[in-house]
Amino acid sequence: MPHDETSLIRARRPSVVKIQEEEQIEVPAGLNFFAKMIEWAPLLCFLLIDNATYAYTAAFGVVVLQVFVSYVQHKRGEFLEWPKPLEIIFVVVFGLLTTLAWIYQESVETIEEYFGPAIQAGLALGFFVSWLLGRPVVRGYQVDKLGEERASHPILVHMASWLSVMFTVVFSSIAVIGALWPEGDWTFLICNLAVGGAFLTAYKIYPAYVKNHTEEMAALYADEIAEWEAKHPELNFDGEMA
Repeated sequence: MPHDETSLIRARRPSVVKIQEEEQIEVPAGLNFFAKMIEWAPLLCFLLIDNATYAYTAAFGVVVLQVFVSYVQHKRGEFLEWPKPLEIIFVVVFGLLTTLAWIYQESVETIEEYFGPAIQAGLALGFFVSWLLGRPVVRGYQVDKLGEERASHPILVHMASWLSVMFTVVFSSIAVIGALWPEGDWTFLICNLAVGGAFLTAYKIYPAYVKNHTEEMAALYADEIAEWEAKHPELNFDGEMA
């Protein structure tokens, strides 16, 4: 992009400059490390409990507890969005698996064998549906950090949508791999590398890419950004966005 055009975009798009300078595109935002780890705590139940039926039940109990704690935090003003899409996904997935485990206890070993693909398929479906409904999983974290209005900035909306599609593809792929080849060290390795790569992309790689190509994205969404700034003239981009 020519320097003059870049300068013009900078001059006309203060919100874009602020996003670039303040690094507010990190995903997910607004939660500390402990809170992020707790969100995935239900998965630990299967490492700590041998009985599959009890493990599913415990995981579902943890999920329900998380939703309650999240509600309390929401009422205290710590979280702006409740319930979060990821919480809804876990409630549905673990609720269904727990029900199946108790109804078909004679087949619980089969259910346990396909536990991984079931969780991954549920996550893929959840990420996809939340994206279709216009409330991607990532957006919940952006809202908590920046507020509803700032999180609606076109560049941040782009990030939330793109990462939702990425996670949908990743979880769908490893669900298929796990279902076709439920056993084997290489299956475990491939799935973990895929998930690890997805989170690395979400936390580090893609935020860094967007930060380094903010001007190009500003040109791509020039009309949307201009409209957004016209709708939110009261937002002060001379200070912190969050």
